[in-house]
Amino acid sequence: MKLAELARLAQAELTGSGEIEIRAVTDPAHAHPDALVLVADAARLAEAEASAAGALLVPSTAPPVRKPALRAQNVRAAFARVLGAFAPPPRAGEGIHPTAVIAPDAQIGPEATIGPLVVIDAGASVGARTVVLAGTALGARVRIGADCLLHPGVTIYPDCVVGDRVIIHSGTVIGSDGFGYATDQGIHLKIPHLGRVVIEDDVEVGSNVSIDRATLGETRIGRGTKIDNLIQIAHNVVIGEGVIIVAQVGIAGSATIGPGAILAGRAAVGDHRTVGAGARVLGLAGVTKDVPAGATVSGYPAHDHREALRLEAALRRLPELFTRVEALEAQRSRPRRRVGRPRRSS
Repeated sequence: MKLAELARLAQAELTGSGEIEIRAVTDPAHAHPDALVLVADAARLAEAEASAAGALLVPSTAPPVRKPALRAQNVRAAFARVLGAFAPPPRAGEGIHPTAVIAPDAQIGPEATIGPLVVIDAGASVGARTVVLAGTALGARVRIGADCLLHPGVTIYPDCVVGDRVIIHSGTVIGSDGFGYATDQGIHLKIPHLGRVVIEDDVEVGSNVSIDRATLGETRIGRGTKIDNLIQIAHNVVIGEGVIIVAQVGIAGSATIGPGAILAGRAAVGDHRTVGAGARVLGLAGVTKDVPAGATVSGYPAHDHREALRLEAALRRLPELFTRVEALEAQRSRPRRRVGRPRRSS
C-alpha cells in the first residue's frame, strides 16, 4: 500500500514521498525498506531513523526527520488504523460448514460464515457477513448482528442479543445464570434467572469472560465498550458506552458503570454500586460505595487516589516513626542520676 494511502487511512500528515510502497509495520530492529516503523517515544527517534525502515509514524510534535513520515496528533490511534490496513479480514462469505448443526428455523444472513461443529439452536439468527468459528454454540432465539466475529468456542445462552460489529473471543460465556440463591433453613434455593444479556454495537469481549444473564430484565453492555480477558460481569449489571474494563475485573450484581469509565486490572465493584461517567478505578481497588463521575479512586475500600497516595506515603514512614518512638520511650525509662548538693568547707 502506498504511503500516501496510509496517510489518508491514519488521518495523518504526510511528509516526504508518498509513493513508497509499504508492505509491513515493524519495530526498528526488524525494519526493512518497505516497512513502516512506529516511533511513539522521541528518545527512540534516532534509532528508527538509523534503521532500514522505509518510513516512520511519529507524533506531530516530533522534530523533523529525514525519512518519509506520517505525523499524527494521536499517534496511537493512527497506529491502530495503520495496523487495521494489514490485519487479515474475517473469513466472511465462506458459507456453512457441513458439520455445523443448524435448526431448521434459524436464520443465517447473506455472506455469513458458519464454521465446523457450530451449533445454532431454534429461532436464532446470524446477521450478514458475520463469522461464527468452530465449536461455537448459539442458544435458542439468540440474535447476532451484522459484521460480527465470534472466535472458536464461544457460548451464548438462549435469548441473548448481540449487536453489529461485535468481536467475542474464545472461551467466553454470555448469558449463564447469575449467582443467586435464597437460603432457607440452611438450604440454598436457586433463584431462576429469566432475563437476558444485551451487547450493543462495536463492543469487543476478550477470552474467558463470563457475562451473566439478568434475574429479570437485562444485563447490558453499552456501545463501544472494550472488555479484556478473564472478567466476571454479574447479573443485572449495566455498563455504559465506551467503557474500558481491564483483565480480572469483577463486577457484582446490579452494579452500574457509567459511560467512559475505566476499571483497571483486578479492580472489584460491589453489588448495587455505581461508578460514575468518566471515573477511573485503579488496579486492585475495591469499590464499596458509589464513585462520583470523573473521580479517580484506588485502594480498599476505594477512595480518592490523591488521599490514597498520602496515606501510602505515611505508611512508608511508619517503621522510622516506630524507631523514633521506641528511642524516646527508652530514653524516658532510664533512671535519672541524682545530683547531690556540694558540701560546705568547714
